[in-house]
Formats: sequence, structure tokens, C-alpha cells
Amino acid sequence: MKHPPLSLPLAPGATLGLATHTPSIAVPSAFQRIAVEHSVRFGRLYHLDGDAMAAEADEFMLHESLAHLAALDHPAPRQALILGGGDGASARELLRHPGLARIVVAELDPAVVATVRAHLPALPAGAFENPRVTLRIGDAARSLHDLHSQGERFDLILLDLTEPDDPACAHLHDTAFLALCTASLGPGGIVHVQLGSPFYQPDKVCRLHQRLRRAFASVRLSQISVPLYGGPWLLARCSMQAVPAPAIDLLQQRMEERGIRGLRYYNPALHLASEALPNYLRDLLA
Repeated sequence: MKHPPLSLPLAPGATLGLATHTPSIAVPSAFQRIAVEHSVRFGRLYHLDGDAMAAEADEFMLHESLAHLAALDHPAPRQALILGGGDGASARELLRHPGLARIVVAELDPAVVATVRAHLPALPAGAFENPRVTLRIGDAARSLHDLHSQGERFDLILLDLTEPDDPACAHLHDTAFLALCTASLGPGGIVHVQLGSPFYQPDKVCRLHQRLRRAFASVRLSQISVPLYGGPWLLARCSMQAVPAPAIDLLQQRMEERGIRGLRYYNPALHLASEALPNYLRDLLA
């Protein structure tokens, strides 16, 4: 039986069209429209308010990059905070680092956690059952404020959120929130931010990059590929100290010491190569 193609927005005038095996599954939520699809090319995927979040076929490209670019830049991360991340995939990847004693996931919507557990269990892969992972339900800004007030400091803060211009998340990328992130870092701590698609969302990427440059002493960019998001995707590792990129031998040493193997996207050579940006992107962000 044929089903209508799924159309996922990339930008005004551009969509990603996907053939599906089954009808869309709509999930009740007090915060947003959640839907699960079973697509021909990407396998199962979920979207929020119509925007694609993660798919079985390519989620490893984003989540390995989001986790390991930051965690392997840091010599010995012990405490990590994931803002958003209700699908558990970023927590799954951080759990590969045995020195991380505590990983806090601050997710707004419990329906996202339940939906992914039920329909895309390979994404969390049991991360929320791991004793090193703490799930906090509620607004990410409120969670971070409370954690900061309690004296918590983090070596890694990953922003695994919906789009910065989404009304539900706009406050999680503004100047005041970024200042709270900097205040919540431990010595040598890293905030890892998704800027978005430099091709489909150049204005948004440029504005957020400028905001990060004002908030942090060091902003190091990496370009990765995420097919579900239309291809090139830009990430920014931000810190309060200007630290040069680790040498490839040091990255490999850290991977071996931490017993990290079996990755499908990340490797130390790609870690360094991802920072080589094309000219159009250099010009955009200049």
C-alpha cells in the first residue's frame, strides 16, 4: 500500500521528501506535535512540530560528533550536561567515556523520552537506565539555573536542542542563557552548540556564531554531514580559554585509554579535518 510522501522542511522553498512504509504515528504531548515515521531511506525517524529530529539511518553522524568532538578535546571530563537530548542518543555516546561519572539530561518533554524508547529504542540504547545518567524533566534554562545555584559545574555542556529560532528554544540561545552556560563550566569546560545548516540557514548560523563569539573567549567550528538535515551541519565548541586543537596522536591516545571503539562516523583525523571550512563559509562568518 502506498502512502503520501513525507515532506520535511529544510528552509523556505526547500523540503526533504521521503517515501514511507506506514502511516505517521502521532503522539500526544502538552508541548509540541510529536510524530514517528517509518521511511524507506532513513528507517524510523521522529519529528517535532514538523521538523526532523533524528533517524535510525544517520543519527550516529550527529550524535557521535556532538559527543566526541567535545569529550575528546577535554583531557578528563567528569561531569556532563545535555540540554535537550530527550532521545538519549547523545547520552549514549557520552557513556562511552568511562571517566564521565555523571551525565545530566535536561529535557522539556517527557513524551519525547517515552516516544523514542517505544519506537526508536536504538537511539538511547538503554542510556536512561544507566546509573551514570540522570534525567531531569523541565525547561532546560530552569534546570541549568537550578543546577548552577546548587553549585554544580560541568566539564561538558551539549546543546542537543531544536532549532534556535523555534519559539520554544529561542531563550536557550540568547545572551543571558549563554552567560549562564559560561558560569556553569568547570576549568577547561566546553559548551558544544549546533549552529545549523550553513547552506539552508545562513542568516541564523551567522547570528548565532556572532553571539557565541561575544560570549566565549574561544569558538572552534566543525562542519559535519547529516543527510536528514540536508547535508552540511555546523557545530561550535566554545570555551573560556583559547586552547589549540589536540594533535591527532593525542586524540587517538585518549580514545585508546578510554576504550572507545566501534564508532561509525567519528575518528581523530575527521576531528581535525572538520575544522577546515570552505571559503563560502569563512566569508559568511567573517
